[in-house]
Formats: sequence, C-alpha cells, structure tokens
Amino acid sequence: TPCRIVLIDDDPAIVRLLKKILTDHGIQVTACPTAAAGLEVLEQQEWDICLLDRGLPDSDGIEICRRIKAEARFDARQVIMLSGYDSLEALVEALNLGADDYITKPFHSAEVLARVNASRRVVEMQQQLVEMARQLEEFSGRDDLTGIFNRRHFRKTVARAFDHSRRYHRPLSVALIDVDHFKKVNDSFGHQAGDIVLAEVAKRFMRSVRSSDYLARYGGEEFVVLLPETQLGDALTFGEKLRAAIACAPVPIAGGEALPLTVSVGTASLDHTQFNSAAEMIRAADQALYRAKRNGRNRVEAERRRTQRSTATAKVQPTA
Repeated sequence: TPCRIVLIDDDPAIVRLLKKILTDHGIQVTACPTAAAGLEVLEQQEWDICLLDRGLPDSDGIEICRRIKAEARFDARQVIMLSGYDSLEALVEALNLGADDYITKPFHSAEVLARVNASRRVVEMQQQLVEMARQLEEFSGRDDLTGIFNRRHFRKTVARAFDHSRRYHRPLSVALIDVDHFKKVNDSFGHQAGDIVLAEVAKRFMRSVRSSDYLARYGGEEFVVLLPETQLGDALTFGEKLRAAIACAPVPIAGGEALPLTVSVGTASLDHTQFNSAAEMIRAADQALYRAKRNGRNRVEAERRRTQRSTATAKVQPTA
C-alpha cells in the first residue's frame, strides 16, 4: 500500500514543492490549506503521516498535533511538524507536545524525503504490532479444537449484545446445544474419536448459522449460539435446524466407523422474558436444555416464561 500523507499547509508554493517531492516517489498526498479542512480529512480518510504546518491561518498546528495524539485510533500514525521557527525551544516544545519529527523551513528536498521515509518505517512497524495484537486477541478467543469462539470470548460478546438489546428494545435469543450421550463416544471409541465428533459438530453448525449469528464452544460437548434480532419462535425454528443438521448423517471416525449423533437444544429470548442480565438468560436456556435431555433428548425446548418483556416492538410468543 502506498504511503498516504495528509499535508496541512496554507502556503501554495510549499504545497506544490512538497507534492512534487513526495508524489515523484510514489507517495499519495492530500493537501489541505486550513486546520479545519485538515481535521476533516484526518477523520474521514485513511492516512499514515501528517505533515503539519505550525502557523496555520485558523489554528496553531501544535493544537492539531495534540488532538491527533489524543486519539487512540491514531496511535500507529506519525506527525511531522513544519515550521519557520528554527530555535531549539520551538523544536523541543513541538516534540514535547506530541510531534514525532520537526522540519524547519526552508528545507532541502532530500531532507524531507529522508524524514518521511523514516516516519514511514515507524508507521509500518507500528501497524504490524497493532495487527499482531489483534491476531493474538483473536487467537485467544478461539477454541483450539473446533476453531470457533470459546467461552471466554462468548462471555464478553453476550454481555455487550444483551446491553444493546435491552437499551434499544431489540430481540435477542440464545440457543444452548449439548451433544447427546457424548460420554459414551469417549468411553467406547476414545478421546480422539470424541475430538473428531466435536470438530464435525462445529462444522455443521457453522454451515447452519447466519452471518449475523455468533457461534461458540461453551465447554466440553456444549455449544452456544447468540441470535441477534431473533424472537423466541424463530429461535426454536433455528434450534430445530441445528438438531436436524446433526441427526441427518452419522459422523465418520477412524477405523471406518460412522457414529449416529443427536443433540438437544435449549432456547431463551430477551424478547420473550424480562431478564435482568445475560447470565440470567443463559440460565433459562440451560434449564430448557435440561428439559430437552429429560424429555428424551434429540429435541428442542424453550424457556418457560416468567415476566414478559414489555416493549413497543415485542411480539407475544406462546409459552413453552
């Protein structure tokens, strides 16, 4: 990706010179004559380096630099100050207030290019570190065996989704799924076969969920799916879809064996019951799952209504 520079300077001659120096070396330059125009570009466009004149007609460049450095989303960005003040005090002040480099006017084209390239290397390194941190966070939230999200990541996600749904009066459902008689698989065929079964169950679930749904391994042989914008009746239909996806065909394991499998599903919905917390909604789904197990397995059960949710958008669903 070409280096992207936002140049904020009100001197047309300086702008022309800098644009020629930089574009001749494959650098993209967006020039802005005022602080206001520059801030708008910084907010709306992707950029790597800001070349910022200190003496702008509508603001002190130092204030713009301070605002940029106060934004965490700009951490992997560089600010190079341009100034006609060549005193040591002016340089130290700019660096102390957040500038990453300082170029005094008049300047030599080779110096500008060298400083921009140095800042570019820093930006690339910082962006790599940000991406590495993102990947580490992503990996820490994934289940090693199935590749789907793990319980730790689910807890964070369901808490945010629950708060959003309750604040804006939007439907939210959850489905807890348990592989029936999974202990017998491990006891009869070994834990390696059990791992194959869990990985295959996760694959079938992934083919069944919508792009807006959130699938995670809840622990052991249990899975969970968070269903935004989904009422209880639709959650029951979705649970039946998951049940059928597992019961439709046996799972091949080592040695030519193919194991017939079933799952039990429990559902709960914030649109159906006035839950006080995400944990309470999960407990209701877990109780429904327990009933599914008790009533013969390979079935879908819904939570039993306690306090109906009262919202303008909620639809009355039949009690389970």
